[in-house]
Amino acid sequence: MIPFGICAGGLICLLVLALLLKGSGLERVLLAVITLITIALFQIAHNRRITITDKGIVIRKFFKIKEINRDDINHVGCVILRKRVYLLLTTTRGFIILSNAYENFSALIRSIIEQVGPEKVEEEVRALGESSAKKNPADIISMWFAVVVIFGLIILKLSSI
Repeated sequence: MIPFGICAGGLICLLVLALLLKGSGLERVLLAVITLITIALFQIAHNRRITITDKGIVIRKFFKIKEINRDDINHVGCVILRKRVYLLLTTTRGFIILSNAYENFSALIRSIIEQVGPEKVEEEVRALGESSAKKNPADIISMWFAVVVIFGLIILKLSSI
């Protein structure tokens, strides 16, 4: 979230520079659209939370709260695609997918296993709870690369004054 927030802030700076300095109309419009989309995505990502309660799981997303009673969870499985891990919670009303992009994913898995009981959990999920399901470092590296590019653009914009 830190590099994502820095990217959003950098884009705001670029937009202000384009508006105050000699920026073309197309540049201003493109920066405004990209900045608004980035800020919206940052807000959506920032407001995502999963809380384990005594009754079950509360999933908070942007303008949406979903409460799942632990008795409603029928099965807990997982899918592993390269370095991405997706936890699948099958409930009486559908299914929920949680990715390893959440912070402390291994602790989240252990808490869910404790909530629903081992009889509803696949063996592969239990193994994930015991090990550490790491985030994909490529995501973090690409976000920091975007930060460098945006600040490079700011420097270029300021040097053209």
